[in-house]
Amino acid sequence: MHSATFLIWKKIPFVPILLIVFLTLNSYGQQQVTVTGAVTSKDDGAPLPGVAVTIKNTNQGVATDADGKFSIRTSLGSTLVLKALGFAPQEVSVTSQKLSIVMESSKSDLNEVVVIGYGTVRKKDLTGAIANIKGADIKAQGVSDVTKSLQGRLPGVTIESAGGNPGAGTRILIRGVGTLGDAAPLYIVDGVQVPSINNLSQLDIQSIDVLKDASAAAIYGSRAANGVVLVTTRNGKSGPPVVQVNANYGIQNLAHRVDVLNAEQWANVSNAAHDAGGLTRLDIAQNPSSLGAGTDWQDVIYRTAPVQQYQILTSGGGDKGTYSISGSYTDQQGIVTVTGYKRYNFRAKSETTKGRFRFGETVLLTREKTINMAGGWGGQGGNPVGSAAKMIPVFQVYDSSALGGFAGAYGPVVNVANPLAQLHLEDINTTSSNVLTNVFGEVTIIPGLTYKLNMGYTANFTTDEDYQKRHTVGTLFTHATNDLSLTKEETQLLLLENTLNYSKTFGKSSIQALAGYTYQKTDYSYLLNARTDLPDGLRNIDAGRGTSTNQGNGLESALLSTLGRLIYSYDDRYLLTASFRRDGSSRFGAAYRYGNFPSVAAGWNISNEKFFSSLTSAIPVLKLRASYGILGNQQIDDYQYSAVISSNINYVTGQEQQKWFGAIQTAFATPNIKWESTKTSNVGVDAAFLKGRLTLTADYFVKTTSDVLLNVPIPGSTGSISDPVVNAGRLRNNGFELGLGYADHAGKLNYSVFGTFSRVKNKVLELGTGSQKIFGGQPTHHGASSTLTEAGGPISAFYLIKADGIFNSQEEIDAYAKNGALIQPNAAPGDIKFQDTNGDGQISDEDKVYAGSPFPSFEYGFGITANYQHFDLNAIFQGTHGNKIYNGLRQDLESMSLEFNYSTATLNAWTPEKHTDIPRAVTGDPNINDRTSTRFLESGSYLRMKTLQIGYTIGDPLKNKLKISSLRAYVSADNLFTITNYTGYNPDLGRTGSIFDRGVDFGHVAYPIARTLSVGLQLTL
Repeated sequence: MHSATFLIWKKIPFVPILLIVFLTLNSYGQQQVTVTGAVTSKDDGAPLPGVAVTIKNTNQGVATDADGKFSIRTSLGSTLVLKALGFAPQEVSVTSQKLSIVMESSKSDLNEVVVIGYGTVRKKDLTGAIANIKGADIKAQGVSDVTKSLQGRLPGVTIESAGGNPGAGTRILIRGVGTLGDAAPLYIVDGVQVPSINNLSQLDIQSIDVLKDASAAAIYGSRAANGVVLVTTRNGKSGPPVVQVNANYGIQNLAHRVDVLNAEQWANVSNAAHDAGGLTRLDIAQNPSSLGAGTDWQDVIYRTAPVQQYQILTSGGGDKGTYSISGSYTDQQGIVTVTGYKRYNFRAKSETTKGRFRFGETVLLTREKTINMAGGWGGQGGNPVGSAAKMIPVFQVYDSSALGGFAGAYGPVVNVANPLAQLHLEDINTTSSNVLTNVFGEVTIIPGLTYKLNMGYTANFTTDEDYQKRHTVGTLFTHATNDLSLTKEETQLLLLENTLNYSKTFGKSSIQALAGYTYQKTDYSYLLNARTDLPDGLRNIDAGRGTSTNQGNGLESALLSTLGRLIYSYDDRYLLTASFRRDGSSRFGAAYRYGNFPSVAAGWNISNEKFFSSLTSAIPVLKLRASYGILGNQQIDDYQYSAVISSNINYVTGQEQQKWFGAIQTAFATPNIKWESTKTSNVGVDAAFLKGRLTLTADYFVKTTSDVLLNVPIPGSTGSISDPVVNAGRLRNNGFELGLGYADHAGKLNYSVFGTFSRVKNKVLELGTGSQKIFGGQPTHHGASSTLTEAGGPISAFYLIKADGIFNSQEEIDAYAKNGALIQPNAAPGDIKFQDTNGDGQISDEDKVYAGSPFPSFEYGFGITANYQHFDLNAIFQGTHGNKIYNGLRQDLESMSLEFNYSTATLNAWTPEKHTDIPRAVTGDPNINDRTSTRFLESGSYLRMKTLQIGYTIGDPLKNKLKISSLRAYVSADNLFTITNYTGYNPDLGRTGSIFDRGVDFGHVAYPIARTLSVGLQLTL
């Protein structure tokens, strides 16, 4: 497969050349003329002002005046698209230079088609909870990552940052966290499952539909418990070729930095801490005033970094077929020096109709290369970001006499590495090639009945290279040899789907029926080759002279399914949807391999009732929805139901101590594990007011997950090196979602605003089989955990010792006693008082209390889109409220007990002359002021201006002169500002480790987010 992939990519550079030749021959169409027209309402014949009139497949358009009249330059034979609030969209062929157009009133956008999995449905027939966004809204934001454009736009959908490192993308949660394992939703692109959509090009997106409740998602059965994200890539349309070219160039810089001490300040604090601890001052801190500012290590590693993206798309077709072909290139340098990301995308999609037959395919190829940050080198600074905050500013950056050329820490200080040395002396690169192909054939057997065969294939080939050069950095970091590690992973998925669809309208009734049979097989392989002691400058495993390590593994799994769905509508008033899926998974033993996943939903279009007719002018749409269903989850590793025997075990025995090869059982069988089962109830309402200008969607849901799959710890004495997976818990999420939209115009100003609100409450109902309490969230270099998951509370709840102010005198310390004994016997004035919650007379982990949840009380988003003549504006805000973050980096930087740099907050440390809320500086920290406690728990609430974009589209005279359809230039700002009380790098944290570390900011593994300012051009030929 590697050779085939190489050949594909070797040929790809020729594709843009062929496209350019093709496009050049087809770009300059027929001669343009001035077309005038009048638009009136079918209801009363009144002229319609403010109707948007655009040339199809272009951004070129005008609006009707107060008399409903318009004038536009276009060619005879082209198609005009008319859109107006409260009226059905209409397409008109330009057959003459004078047109008279009549528009019919419409009840909002209920005739719009929504993707629901294995098909589509009119929005007015929808009974499930679905949120969607159009490709035009994604493209308008101009971001390089598709998922980032969803933040704040979809109620019930949480988009969390996966870090600021280039190419990191985001994580998506749908209606909270409903499992103790992988909570990622199922991603489907053009009918085929993919692991992520972060690497898609936004120009390729036609729509993204998110299935949230069981009625919508149950058709995907065992893969849908965490929700489903359906991505439809752009189809071609009948008409002459349309060419779109987008170019974007931006500058990124650090959005927020951590304030730490300069050299002189650090020496003063260090000396105060050593004096208070009765220890000799460090030699490097003896003369603070001579040190000056020293090295600003954050300035050393951070930079202003460019990001650029270029996209080209051509589409078109005729009566018998359509096509859409695109390519894109993204180059994002990281704000941390050395790091970066490059991506190449190519996509081709076409459909052909011949009589009763329809055929089509999608081909999506992606090539990515990421230059990552180095790891921690075993030091207490962690990665270069953590080291830059903690490295003492007294030390220098470079040392030409040192092996590798970098200076470092020396003396009796904590082993924090030179962050720039980490970045330059260890190269960690990830290269990934992704292939998605989907081919379908469809035949109409009789009118209304079609059979469809869909075949999909995806492949991911990833190579991770870690090359560490030999070096000596200061006296604390020495690496004697050049070492190379290569890890290769391959994942291939094959999908076969056979479906029958039947649709029929008889009288006032209409039905859509689906039946299908699917097969999905996944193959995974892993290979590690590592070698030490390579010659300088030679990165070749075979050239190594030292220890060689070789490991490998292979896994395969399969899913066999039958499915069915019925959608019934009576008189567009009463709606019923029922679906069923039966899945058989190889990840479970024979007795528990199959699971059944049904759902049912009903809807009532009240606004179509006769008794409501007098209100339709004020409330044109009012629909109630209710649904119930069961979803499943099989997101565990393969072969968990069987025992694992490891054969690479050697032992020595006999009088001659001869080595023998052996095998031992390293993982126990759990043959009775079965599906996680999620029961979901949902009630909702869809409404429109003011002739459709104001729209509302609201949902309330309860989602209960039983038989939660969980790794249960067992003693190492059993011989197992991994914790077995069992069904050991029950969780519940319930919440409320609200989406609002308003669109209107005032003269030549057209505008629309939106708002989203989501509230999800998470609760653990049961934890059984020895896992009654799960501890997590252990901050850097501090042994105590910060989170606890147990029945009655949320997942990863913060349980902490409560910090209760500062002891300002010895009298206060003496008064804090139990039965005559001091509760904090090692405390001195200036130390923190901790609450003895259980009253046992001492401070310990038994005093931990519930301190907050990492989940927000609610999330929200709002924005506005407006255009006036040639100018347009797009602004989006997004935020959370009520969540907590444990700031592990601050816990280190405010400790004043270890020999690394400190936060500027320590300049305000307590002294006998100055009583503050920052404890005294003291080396050794006899009171353990820096213990894991509420002192470092902060509010994670924030409001962020996610996007601000201002654009200008050139007018007709210049377009005609240039012979183009449209040209838009824009300036854009991403992450422009964030309002928050959180002092760490980024409040949009989510989770940095396992689900039990949620809300814990470790700091040493972080990559700060960037603020991006960019300019762009969007050209349509």
